[in-house]
Parts: sequence; structure tokens; C-alpha cells
Amino acid sequence: MCTMNRLAAAVFLVGLMTATAAGAQARPAGADVCITIDEAHDMFSPQDRTAALVLLARQFELAGKRVTLEACPMLYTVSHVRLGETIMVTLSGPGGHREGTALGLDDLPALYSQMVRSIVTGRPMTGFNVVDRTNVTEAQVVSAKRVESDSFGYARLGYGSVFGDRSYGGPTLGFGYRAEIDSFGLDVSFLNFQVPSSRSDSYYGSSQSRMAGSVLKLEGLYFMNPKANATTYVGGGVSYGFTDFGGTAGDSSYQSSWHGSGLQGELTVGYEWPRASTLRLFVQADTTLPFYNVTSQTFTFSRSAPAGAIATERRYSPSLVVSLGLGWQRNRHAH
Repeated sequence: MCTMNRLAAAVFLVGLMTATAAGAQARPAGADVCITIDEAHDMFSPQDRTAALVLLARQFELAGKRVTLEACPMLYTVSHVRLGETIMVTLSGPGGHREGTALGLDDLPALYSQMVRSIVTGRPMTGFNVVDRTNVTEAQVVSAKRVESDSFGYARLGYGSVFGDRSYGGPTLGFGYRAEIDSFGLDVSFLNFQVPSSRSDSYYGSSQSRMAGSVLKLEGLYFMNPKANATTYVGGGVSYGFTDFGGTAGDSSYQSSWHGSGLQGELTVGYEWPRASTLRLFVQADTTLPFYNVTSQTFTFSRSAPAGAIATERRYSPSLVVSLGLGWQRNRHAH
């Protein structure tokens, strides 16, 4: 019985070896990959080198390549240069030359995955060509391609005019937040008002009121000299605001104020300094171009028609503001 068992085992082993040999002969020679360490440029210990070869072989197998320990035409060499926790990996062979950075040994499997995918598929390692949710490296997370920005809050004071049946001038104020990189910036401001006021005017009748501005304004800015400590900038955006001005009363008629509200286009030109400091000053001129017309109603009274007649008028009313702003930032980020 024991002899029969040994005979069966021997037959099984012979059959397995025959099938393996047949499979090896059927597989194209170029399908085999062999890997070695570039010892002249590698800084790993013998134990880490062995682990690196095992991990790389696993990635080639996942990519559909058979890894062999024998000499083969598809020879790839890998080297690791370590500086602190940063490891620069180079993988070279018939499929090309790839380089990558890992943060520590635990980061190597994900980097090997990207490098092997890049070689097998021929895709570059930039962007998301060889990256998925399973192989993002710590180095890519830490040094994601984001540009740090300077950001600060600010307050503005100035003088502006609303242009309607005539110009209505008055002091203005506003508050906002600005985030900047070298060339571009995003400006979010709110409560940008021309201070409400009124005056008695014998020529125009009774009181002449004025109030205009925006509740919220969003603008993009472009800095002409991005690296300089002081630079001119231009910008454009949209806001939601309102306009209210004018209004007269006489013996036989009354005209309501011109008023309207809605979306507005915004154009800006300014000068900002010192950009290298945590304290910012800027002077800017803002032109507001409403996407709506203001309206006014005139009520006319007469003895024959006590109820009076009503006439509605419409006109376009842009505005212009020149202001001085002061900004401050708590934390400054280098970029």
C-alpha cells in the first residue's frame, strides 16, 4: 500500500513538471521579467533589498508578467537613495526609465505599483494615469500640487457717485476677504455701501436721498507684477446690490426716488502694497454696472383729478467708487 502511494505521488510530480515545462515553452520569451538591485547606486540594507525585490515581483505579476530568477532579456534594475525618511526610487529596463519618491518604507508598495503600471502600460506617471484609490503614496498626499495662498481680511473707506438724473456723491465703506497667489486672487466682499444720506435742495425740490451698494460681491483679480512687493491689479466679477437715489416733492406733483435691485457687473483696477508683509494697503477704483434699470414714479395732482395721474420712468444708473483699503493677516504661507 505504501509503495502504491509513493508511485502515485511520483506520477503526480512528473505530470506537474511536464505541464509546467509545456506552459513555459508555450509562453512567449518576452513575457518573462527578471529584477535585480543596482548595487552601485542602492543604499538599502541586504534585508530591505530582498523585501524590495519581492514587492516589485508582486507588482509585475499583478500586471500580468511572470517574474523569473533566471537571466532573461527583460531585465529591470532598481535602486533606492535614502535621505532621512525620503526615498528616491529608480526603475530602469526595456520598458523605460521611471523615478518616484516615497516617504518611508511603508510607502514603497504604492510607489512600486505606479512605476510598474507606468512601464507595462506605457503611460506617464504624472496626473492620474497610473493612480487609483489603492496606490496613492504619502508623498503625493503631502506634496499635492496645490499652491499656498496669502489671505487677509480688510476694511475700505472711500468716496463714490451714483449716476442717474444727475450724479449723487457720498462716502462709502466696505468689508471683505482676499486670497492671493502670485498672479491671481479671489476677493469676497460684503456690505459695500454708499452711506445713506439726504439733503435739502431748493432747485430739485425737497430732500435728495441717496444709497447704493452691494450686499455681496465676488471678484477675480489679476496682478500685473506678481512677484513684486507692490503691483497694479485688475479684476472683474458680479455682485448683488441695490440703488436708491433722488425723489422730489412740489405743490402739484411728487416724484418717488429712483430705485432698483438685482445682479450687477463689477470692474476693478487697483494698486496693492506691501505684498511681502502681513499688513496690506491698497487703493482701488470700482465701477458697478447693474443688470437692471432703476424706476421712478411721478404722481401729478390737479383740482379736476384729485386722485392724480401716475407716470413711470426707467433709466440706467451705474456707479463709481474710489477707496483706500487696509488688510491684515494672522498667518502667512510661503508659496
